[in-house]
Amino acid sequence: MRYNSENDASSKPSVLVVDDEPAILRMIAVVLQQMGLKPLTTTSAEQALDCLDSAQPELVIADVFLPGVDGLELTRRIKESDRFSSVPVLLMSAYGQPTNHRGDGFLAKPFDIDEFVFSVTSFMNKRSSTKS
Repeated sequence: MRYNSENDASSKPSVLVVDDEPAILRMIAVVLQQMGLKPLTTTSAEQALDCLDSAQPELVIADVFLPGVDGLELTRRIKESDRFSSVPVLLMSAYGQPTNHRGDGFLAKPFDIDEFVFSVTSFMNKRSSTKS
């Protein structure tokens, strides 16, 4: 399934993916590319926070358990930011959904690729309809 975008290839919507597991980053990047999106990958929340300003992603996908600043703290910082609070955050974890997280959605690892595509497409379609 491909995300429907009016954008040309040079202005594909970007998705920031944060996970400390290289194999998961690669797999998600491939799927996002096949969906017609531009994946931006990083292995830490600190790098993700640095990347937010320049990348201006349409969606952030973050693992809950990261070394250093975890995905829950990353989400809190995004949601408390005047500039990025409207960017949806999709959290993922192999250890169950954390209670009282501030993410906009959650995916349990390991996840089915179709479920992942459906979740990402839903967020991207919501974002494009609010920008219209």
